[in-house]
Amino acid sequence: MARSGHSTHSTSGRHRTHQQQTQKLMDKEIVELKSYLPEWTSAKRSKKWGVFTAIAQAARLFALKIDLGQWKKRKQMYKTWLFNNKKKKERKDMIKYGRKWMPRMVIYQQNWEEVLKRIEDESRAKPKAPGMFKHYQVAVKRVMAELDEDKLEKVKETAEEWSNNFPPPEVQTQVAQKKGPAYMEHFSKEMWRQCEMRAFVLSAWKNEQGEVLFGLHDDNEALGDGDSFMKMKDWEAIKTVWQEYAQEQFGAGAQDGG
Repeated sequence: MARSGHSTHSTSGRHRTHQQQTQKLMDKEIVELKSYLPEWTSAKRSKKWGVFTAIAQAARLFALKIDLGQWKKRKQMYKTWLFNNKKKKERKDMIKYGRKWMPRMVIYQQNWEEVLKRIEDESRAKPKAPGMFKHYQVAVKRVMAELDEDKLEKVKETAEEWSNNFPPPEVQTQVAQKKGPAYMEHFSKEMWRQCEMRAFVLSAWKNEQGEVLFGLHDDNEALGDGDSFMKMKDWEAIKTVWQEYAQEQFGAGAQDGG
């Protein structure tokens, strides 16, 4: 009887330990949730559920083995974590000029045509379509699963290299097109908010075809009671000089990037 009692106590202890583990998010789950927080924060209300489903499936890869009932509770924990950290993130700058590259991000950048084709073939979802995001994680996971250990290790090393230094030019080009305008808008607003300083930003970058594009950002009309520099002043001379400079620095003819 004593042995039986001891056995019951031990099993109960292991059960409590397992419950505690399943009631607490693993570090890797949190890392995955953090990596998707920008998508969750910026998603429109109508797309929130689809985005959350994709995030939950991605984080689940790093969770302990759980049954259906525990998975429902786990999803609620994910949702609570996202809502709580969304509020924290909104109190901070929404722009990060550096980024932590994850292996899955590298996989997508290096195999984006294959990933998009798989998504379109399997789900009929088109690039930039509202439902595209929820298929992304599954497609990238399948591509990763087909890599041997050496290639997967190389991907991890690449992610570390891009995070600590910088990605290759073709990836920088994509970031420039997607993030560049947001970076400049954030800079202008912060200069006004922190320093009451106005800014007119000129930019230049190369696209995938090697053409040099140039752009500008004038947010002064939206800051305080200011007026637009472009509407108030003749800036064509500045534009011409900037085009000449961009051509000299990049070694190609500058094109108007809008």
